[in-house]
Amino acid sequence: MQSGFYIKQLATGMLLSIVLLPSGNLFAAEHTDTPENKGWLDTLLEELGASEQLELDKGIDWGVLPGPFVNPLQGFGIGVAAIGLYSPKGRQESTQISTLGIKSYVSTSGSYGLGVENRTYLGDDSWRLELDGWISESPRDYWGIGMQAAQQPVNKTAVEASVLELSPRVAYRLLPNTYATLGWELQSYRDMSADGPALSPAELQDTDISGISLGLAYDSRDFAPNAWEGVLVSAKYDDYTAAMGADRNFRRLTLNYRQYQRLAPSLVLAWELFGQGVEGDVPWFALSEMGRDGRMRGYYQGQYRDRYQFNGQVELRQQLTERHGLVYWAGAGTLGQQRSELFHGEWLPTFGVGYRLAFKPRVNVRFDLGLGKDSSGFYFQINEAF
Repeated sequence: MQSGFYIKQLATGMLLSIVLLPSGNLFAAEHTDTPENKGWLDTLLEELGASEQLELDKGIDWGVLPGPFVNPLQGFGIGVAAIGLYSPKGRQESTQISTLGIKSYVSTSGSYGLGVENRTYLGDDSWRLELDGWISESPRDYWGIGMQAAQQPVNKTAVEASVLELSPRVAYRLLPNTYATLGWELQSYRDMSADGPALSPAELQDTDISGISLGLAYDSRDFAPNAWEGVLVSAKYDDYTAAMGADRNFRRLTLNYRQYQRLAPSLVLAWELFGQGVEGDVPWFALSEMGRDGRMRGYYQGQYRDRYQFNGQVELRQQLTERHGLVYWAGAGTLGQQRSELFHGEWLPTFGVGYRLAFKPRVNVRFDLGLGKDSSGFYFQINEAF
């Protein structure tokens, strides 16, 4: 989804000042909620829906974070990120809590975006329902295909488009912690226009891609949005064909490995390996891209695109108090036109530091500053990067 590029602009003003001004001793050994000791930050967050205990009797326990942003492409805007936690009827105590995330923004340039991310865990976790959706009309930049094209400023092309993305999936448990997934992938790019040399008129034609998605995963994470322990190993195959309504025929394979180790009560080590490849008649916007808010942080989303990519990262997550925490990460990634090029070309570094603000049980607001090769990025999101 394209939401990471836009939502990371939020809170550079109001919300950044809110979280960086302490409500008490940042390194306090204990957290108290008595009225005489409660700071203004705790009071404000409670008004926005923050809590130390879930209130699932409401149906969905909501929290909302609004904030302004300013950037040259979109002007001044307001964005809202919301997180809801809920327990479907019949959920067993051992099954993790379900989550619903909503991200939205609107700006003075007329750009807008609305995204939804839902994860539902049913019964004894034998069935899982997932939905990712995004609709937007916003400007973005495109450099072309490959490492060399991305590093040439003259290739930078401003692109505007109306975008619709939809990805519903259902997963069934075959064996302990092992799930088979069936889903549908849809992307629609309409009313495209470009100012720059990287896209031809033919590439700016309205394009729909639609395909079936098959997946297999081993997932022993204790809580997917903020895992402390467990492993995720997943393979996902997407097949876009005319029979499914696609204007282009191509295939995508995505492989992901994540592991989490709790080193101490307040310290978690997380690491990830990610690989992706696409083959066939691939439209420019469906190429494998780097620079999302959870992976290869520090790079503009989509500046680096090609048919194949591989990257990895290691992150140390440190809880300072019940309310505050820090993370530190480092990683690297590469891409290529062929699989054989992946380990023989240039590697791009990523490293950075992030601040964590506890918003609900096991749900953090994150502010990350990522650094890459000749680039940087600031990200505001709910839940951990991976």
